[in-house]
Amino acid sequence: MYTYCPNCLAIFQITSEHIDKAGGRTRCSECRQVYRAADYLFDDLAAVHKAIEGRHAAGNPTREVMGRYAPLNIPARDAPGWEATQETRSKGRLHSESWHKRTVSMGDIGRGLTIGMLVLLLGLQWVYFKRGLLAADDSLRPVMERFCAVLHCGLPMRVDLDQIGILERDVRKHPEVEDALLINVAIENRADFTQPYPLFEVRFTDKAGNAVAMRRFAPAEYLGKGIDPESGMSPQSTAQVLLEVLDPGTEAVSFQFGFL
Repeated sequence: MYTYCPNCLAIFQITSEHIDKAGGRTRCSECRQVYRAADYLFDDLAAVHKAIEGRHAAGNPTREVMGRYAPLNIPARDAPGWEATQETRSKGRLHSESWHKRTVSMGDIGRGLTIGMLVLLLGLQWVYFKRGLLAADDSLRPVMERFCAVLHCGLPMRVDLDQIGILERDVRKHPEVEDALLINVAIENRADFTQPYPLFEVRFTDKAGNAVAMRRFAPAEYLGKGIDPESGMSPQSTAQVLLEVLDPGTEAVSFQFGFL
């Protein structure tokens, strides 16, 4: 005997023993539809094909099956423990993906567009929260500037400490404070872009080159009054560093300045 799934029209060979074990119900191994196999039993394949053609002629809403049904040669499977919910597939039947034709609906298009928009939104959020890191790459900086111009977001200033140079330096005894030094340094931003004022490091060393004193100063500590530390150093501009520090003593024979 043969049966077919009323949902996808897949054809299977089955026996009465199989139907009795499952109470007359079976599950299609192609589309997983559960149906009463007893309502769709036929003695031979020709009768099955005729019934399916009749459903199409009556306009029943079943899936299209490539316009034809090839004869099937399905060996019976009576192995112990086999149940009707484990229907055998036809060896000669076409693969299920090529068996059915499926049209793309507006719902499919809408779901695809929704998924695409969500993925795009997720990507834009990642770029937004990582904009500072991405902007540090010189090759990506122009892209990030255009990105933030559209979204009205800010980017951190570009940083190139190698483009900050020292024009003048002077370390002397403080003229008014005992056991103190007066440090006066002129720095210049040689880059063609504005960059933030750097941390300024002062290091004193002994004859062996070992550090005997070291301190780092934030821009607000070394810039004069009236200069906004957050404004940054414009291209080719200079700034004056004026610091008062304790004298590290006679062990300090040299000093170095650095930017961080």
